[in-house]
Amino acid sequence: MSRLLVAVLALATAYVASLVVLPIEKVEVVGTAHLTKPEVQRLTGLYPGESWLWATSFKLRALRADPWVKAARIERPALGVVRVVVTERVPVATLVRGKEERLGLAGDGTVLPGAPRVGPEIQGFGPDRTREALEIVRLFPDATSIHYTPAGFSVNWQGRKLWAPDARSLRAVADRARMSASTEYYAYTWGVSLRR
Repeated sequence: MSRLLVAVLALATAYVASLVVLPIEKVEVVGTAHLTKPEVQRLTGLYPGESWLWATSFKLRALRADPWVKAARIERPALGVVRVVVTERVPVATLVRGKEERLGLAGDGTVLPGAPRVGPEIQGFGPDRTREALEIVRLFPDATSIHYTPAGFSVNWQGRKLWAPDARSLRAVADRARMSASTEYYAYTWGVSLRR
């Protein structure tokens, strides 16, 4: 029991000494566009006066749990200086749920709360095919809408309508669809149907 007490006292003394001898003097936050510096500091608990030695990746748990954060790391470029380097997710499409709900979607399918409306609107019914719709967003980033059903995908792109049973089929004919003057383009497993 006395060894445990001595160990606890030693750790407490080391922590207090680290606050006095090596405090954080400056916190830098880089790589953020959506999150603000105060939000990052609140999520990490890194403020001037805290211990510089205890500024470890353990402090990033809550920050990494934020849906906007794709990756984060801590750097200590100089004594007393802590830099939090954040890579944020970027909205690439808007997920439509119901009549009123519009949610920003990152390229990996993460819902981004508070994201502006960008890219094509994705909506549909039946089994969730959002991930596959995001593959179509990468093929046709300037599409205005992507609608899915259990049967396939309907894409409104540059005044044209494209339809295919899956993203793989659209990928196979994407270059051909870009060169076609047809207003309706249907890609089936057995071939392609065009309508002007």
